[in-house]
Amino acid sequence: MRSHTILLVLTLACGSLRSYGQAPATQPSPLVWRTGELAIHFINTGRGNASFLVFPDGTTMLVDAGDMDVASSTQALAPLRLAPARPDSSRRPGQWIASYIRQVMPAGWAPTLDYALITHYHGDHYGAVRPDSPLSATGAYRLSGLTDVAEYLPIKTLLDRGYTYPVDVDAHYRTDPTFANYRAFAKYWLGKGQLQAAALQAGRTDQIILRHAAGRYPNFAVRAIKSNAEVWTGQGTATATCFTTEQLLGGGHKFNENPLSNAIKVTYGPFAYYAGGDNTGYGGSAYPGRQDVETPMARAIGRVDALTLDHHGNRDATNETFLNALAPKVVVGQSWCSDQPGQELAFRLLNRRPAGDTTAVFNLHVQPATQAYLGFWVARGFKSLAGHVLIRVFDQGRRYCVYVLDDRTPTLTIKQTFGPYLADSSAR
Repeated sequence: MRSHTILLVLTLACGSLRSYGQAPATQPSPLVWRTGELAIHFINTGRGNASFLVFPDGTTMLVDAGDMDVASSTQALAPLRLAPARPDSSRRPGQWIASYIRQVMPAGWAPTLDYALITHYHGDHYGAVRPDSPLSATGAYRLSGLTDVAEYLPIKTLLDRGYTYPVDVDAHYRTDPTFANYRAFAKYWLGKGQLQAAALQAGRTDQIILRHAAGRYPNFAVRAIKSNAEVWTGQGTATATCFTTEQLLGGGHKFNENPLSNAIKVTYGPFAYYAGGDNTGYGGSAYPGRQDVETPMARAIGRVDALTLDHHGNRDATNETFLNALAPKVVVGQSWCSDQPGQELAFRLLNRRPAGDTTAVFNLHVQPATQAYLGFWVARGFKSLAGHVLIRVFDQGRRYCVYVLDDRTPTLTIKQTFGPYLADSSAR
């Protein structure tokens, strides 16, 4: 009798295990955040990474807000193809991100972001500035990606990887209009006293905290796993260097931003989630500019229930050691190019882990050409090939469900429901 009661409760919490469409009218929509829940939204605009988190006490955080330069990217990546704009191209990606967030913001709360975390300085993560990018209402900077979101949702605290490693970043990117615009945005609001800013520091848990009811959720934390070359060791707040400056620069002055990406681990009771921007898992001559930072990270992160793929699922990331160590039940791929995910990675994702675990894979957009080269049995192994994704964690972090949302319309609707899953990262 007890087992039947538990199943009924979980079914009501997540909706029908095979459900398609909105939750029954008698039940609150899963899109509506409720006190005590952790919500992780992956927003697909087709133009880069963007995820929005609501913590158990209502604290909000945006991780990246991509808006790539379509014209230059199309030329540089040819014959690869970019994903289509979602919901459409009538608005800029940052505007769509803000629209999405406003629909899932905790009811009655001011439309602001407690935190915005930028993993690294690439346009598909913080917004590429083009000659036609409009000026903000202040006139102090242009609107693209993060700055576009901030026009509708003011940011209280901005975190990035800093400006001193591996060289003077301001000087290095002095001719880059995108980075200059980002710095102009931060300096303007810092000067107005309406923004706090800092570099994420590996090992710490006090930079991203619950701002509204911390004492009620002592089992919730956000750990900075990595920033630049520093990786948390897994002990206290101690860190270690995972590559040298010389290895990154290779005797020159140029470097790849990807292995410098910030990475975090969010824990809520037994539930754990990892996000790491464009961190890479391979190095050497076959992967110029890359470093294997995933292997040292894996040792500190341990098991997780869910993660978003490093570097959009490209073949230079999410190596086998990393995937086996984290052993996620749920993987979300924020893909925007026709070579994402890489075929080798797709095989790894669908293999059973050494611990016996299997992985449910949700991709925000897998193009028809990508499905063809992956092979029908690989593509069919993924749970979803298109749409926004929401991970909703409840019951003090013990259980969670995954929802796939229609990304072709401005108004959010649920297409599929998966779960409930039992969160057990701390016990595995």
